[in-house]
Amino acid sequence: QGQTCQQNTAQHFNNKPLTLTTMAHQQLLADLEKGARLKDVETVDKSAPVIEGDIQVKTVDRSAHLAAIASEHELKHAETVDKSAPAIPEDVKIKTIDRSAHLAALASEHELKH
Repeated sequence: QGQTCQQNTAQHFNNKPLTLTTMAHQQLLADLEKGARLKDVETVDKSAPVIEGDIQVKTVDRSAHLAAIASEHELKHAETVDKSAPAIPEDVKIKTIDRSAHLAALASEHELKH
């Protein structure tokens, strides 16, 4: 009666006859434990860009452009029309509902029934 779940499980499987499935499972585990020898493989890395021999890469002095970007600028005001607010026609009336009684009922303690 005082046996653990693991002991019960071990006894259950030890008393059970080996089936083809459990024998195949044991064989697979034995094969995995042996390990495997991997074949030597030679790779050719072609990931580098192909640049012709007569191609020359020029450098560009961007310091003047970066200085112009970093300098102070006076921004001009731009008029915009913000249309992100919901468009509710004037003849539509929106009611407000007092939910305080519902919220108070939710906040109060409840007795759970089983």
